[in-house]
Amino acid sequence: MTTARLVAATLAAGLVFTAATAARAADVKRRGGQAEVLMGGSMCIPSHAACRAATDVVGSTGPSMGMGFTLGFRPLRTLMIGAAYNIGFFNPNYLATGSNADAFRVAYQNSVFAVIRGIIPIWRFDLGLEIGPGFSRQTFVARDTLPYDKQFSQGFAFKTAPVIDLFVTRQFFIGAKVDFLWNFHRQVCADAGGSRVCQTRSSNDQASVHQMIVGVHFGGTF
Repeated sequence: MTTARLVAATLAAGLVFTAATAARAADVKRRGGQAEVLMGGSMCIPSHAACRAATDVVGSTGPSMGMGFTLGFRPLRTLMIGAAYNIGFFNPNYLATGSNADAFRVAYQNSVFAVIRGIIPIWRFDLGLEIGPGFSRQTFVARDTLPYDKQFSQGFAFKTAPVIDLFVTRQFFIGAKVDFLWNFHRQVCADAGGSRVCQTRSSNDQASVHQMIVGVHFGGTF
């Protein structure tokens, strides 16, 4: 086979492959309803409160598990609007000052958001960036070693979330996502018995840190 024929055959094979790929990509459903799940790990990001402390308690807010759920609508291939819910846990590894006893039983954050996601569709991939305002409540449940039952903060939150998905069928996709949950809570409250004391947040508090949830992202369009 001459060089010219080899080049022509290669170009023809490339065109056939490109046409087949385009046909498969065109078969992806990218409009209508969309439901998603995020499952993975949850980590602490320092805010006005730190992820480590050595004052009232000694230790750190360690990583744990987290998940998220989103229900949205895509009026365009490049846009999704919807609502999202996140639940993320922490591993509060703290000791009460002056003792070797654990300070907290568990720590977690519940968040709800209205979201909008810009999407760049490339072949079967969706490259997206999601943002949205919402509300979050973060709770650290104390053990008997502390003078209160729980410490919590709640209020305005904002989400930013890069995401990459691959449609493995016409309507089902799987990929990866990182939810950054930025908390803008003004106060931290402590419940002790039937009483509650709230004050401006302090670097000595454990509640009111930011949270990141990263993991496997999957869902489908309908």
